[in-house]
Amino acid sequence: MRQLSAATLDYVYVAADYRRLGFGRTLVAAAVARAPSYKWTAPLPDGPVAQSFRARIAMRRPGQRCVHAGAVDLTQ
Repeated sequence: MRQLSAATLDYVYVAADYRRLGFGRTLVAAAVARAPSYKWTAPLPDGPVAQSFRARIAMRRPGQRCVHAGAVDLTQ
């Protein structure tokens, strides 16, 4: 049985003057192209700009946060 590898897209940064020109989507596409057999996910980010970008990319939301990523504050 083949084991699937998993990858999480945690952070993509594009300078404000270059946003909405396709650079962020290009960065995400390049990451996925380098590891096409991985199961890619992306968490829901904080902030309206990041949330808007996240809504435009085709990426699954992870079911459970990785224990290596640190504790999750559920009170916020």
